[in-house]
Amino acid sequence: MSNIKFNPWVGKNYTHSKFGKRVLVLGESHYCANAEEAVPSLTQDVINDLFDSESEFEGYKNTYTKFIRALSGTDVSRFDVKPIWDEVMFYNYVQFPISGARVEPTSKEFADSEPAFWEVMEQYRPNVVIVWGKRLYNNLPKSGYQGHDCAESETWVYQLKDGKEVRLLPICHPSAAFDPHYWHNVISAFINNAE
Repeated sequence: MSNIKFNPWVGKNYTHSKFGKRVLVLGESHYCANAEEAVPSLTQDVINDLFDSESEFEGYKNTYTKFIRALSGTDVSRFDVKPIWDEVMFYNYVQFPISGARVEPTSKEFADSEPAFWEVMEQYRPNVVIVWGKRLYNNLPKSGYQGHDCAESETWVYQLKDGKEVRLLPICHPSAAFDPHYWHNVISAFINNAE
């Protein structure tokens, strides 16, 4: 039985992306005002909503647009991001709905989300994981080992059951003071140097 409560967004080109690697973008959690919002398709619904020109603009969408600008190295508008999202996978680590934008997941919620994370890693087998924020990075599973620094950012390496290595890069959370140009250079170096 799967531990995954919020299914990941998997771009149609994820397995053969223009980056030459399978890129997993790892967010922290979903905020749900009520329990009815916490549906299995929530992550997919959030990403699909970014492409809907009829959808009302909400501030959180800036977070996703800033990240896509960093990933792509272009000043893409929020209405032109779908081709880039089609190249990656997005998954929120914490598999429990959080009650508000400034509420931190508990250490138990982080720990209890680990089995689902490993299911995602084994099933989708990313080459690289871009981790949104230090808080999430510091609460990820402690297995693995320190990787080589990338542009003064530390990295981490996990091994899947068959020995395949997956490299992780923590970045500043795109909702904070986030410079897409700076992070584009770091992310590009990280992806290009990964095996």
